[in-house]
Amino acid sequence: MTDVHTTETEAPAAERNPLYAMAGAADAAVATLRELPTRVSGVVGDDELRADVRRRFNELPADVKAWRASFPELVLQAQGRAADLPQRLRERVETASREAVKTYGELSVRGEGVVERLRGQYGPAVHTVVANVRGYVAGAADEVAEVTEKAADTFSQKRKSR
Repeated sequence: MTDVHTTETEAPAAERNPLYAMAGAADAAVATLRELPTRVSGVVGDDELRADVRRRFNELPADVKAWRASFPELVLQAQGRAADLPQRLRERVETASREAVKTYGELSVRGEGVVERLRGQYGPAVHTVVANVRGYVAGAADEVAEVTEKAADTFSQKRKSR
């Protein structure tokens, strides 16, 4: 008889990390969604933010004119900066890669905590259900064996009586 809990915890850590990272990401998403109503109501009720948005919206035509006037200079600057673009791109890719590995690790640790918490909350119930199912399967197997034996006996008796 295999213990579900033992089998799961004996899996190598590298095999569990994707599950833990997924659980951690889901937990982080749920936490963010729970904060969303408070954040939205805070932003909607922020008079200072609304005034800033109105001010920026009113300044938009002047900003567009200024950008149009400076566009040729921006193009020249962009051409000058294009030479070091491959190196900057490599640096950003390396940074993004390090951050992704770090975030994956953090999500994995968070997810492991979530799984352990859920295992503590629901583990006993799952083990009870698994034990019950095993009992039902064993009972059904016994019944099938019994019916099969009876059918074989009946068939054998009918063959003999012919």
